[in-house]
Amino acid sequence: MLTIRNLTKTIGGRTLFEEAKMTINWGERVALVGPNGAGKSTLFRIILGQEESDAGEADIDEYAITGYLAQEAGDPGQETILELAIGITPEMAAAIKTMREFEAAGKESDPKYAEAQDTFDANNGYSLEPKAKKILAGLGFKQEQVNEPANTFSGGWIMRANLARLLVQEPDLLMLDEPTNHLDLISLIWLQTLPQETIQVHSS
Repeated sequence: MLTIRNLTKTIGGRTLFEEAKMTINWGERVALVGPNGAGKSTLFRIILGQEESDAGEADIDEYAITGYLAQEAGDPGQETILELAIGITPEMAAAIKTMREFEAAGKESDPKYAEAQDTFDANNGYSLEPKAKKILAGLGFKQEQVNEPANTFSGGWIMRANLARLLVQEPDLLMLDEPTNHLDLISLIWLQTLPQETIQVHSS
């Protein structure tokens, strides 16, 4: 699924890796361990095509779907934890808002409600929501927390919600940059039971 051939990268006169080679097959899990500044995040960016190497190449299978969790999550908008985990699009967010407003007003027969529901159905809304809730629970969120605004949570909990979003998407190659910084032991044990091909990067 991922092949690294003779990869070399130097930053500021310091060689992070030289002629590095690695192959990750479908179904494998790999942990890349090293101290801060060793080049772990740089390697991820090269794999993702966000940064150039000095030599060599990193090839991902053309059929593989890639998911990446960076060390720092961006600031969330007005979405709830559940909406963040679902990976909601603006179109989907508008549909959900419309459905909730019309349901609260008892106007489910309105054509606008039907249109919003069609959008919700087309984006697999009914299957994504229970799946996201199950994953959020595994990562330590309480049931009553998932409908709260994401911007009221700390950075660590927002990172968990972003991880949940990736798990909902079920990428073939899941790359996690120091995920253990924000997970407790119970969540870590739960994460390790997932049947997904995972690269986990830890600092030591």
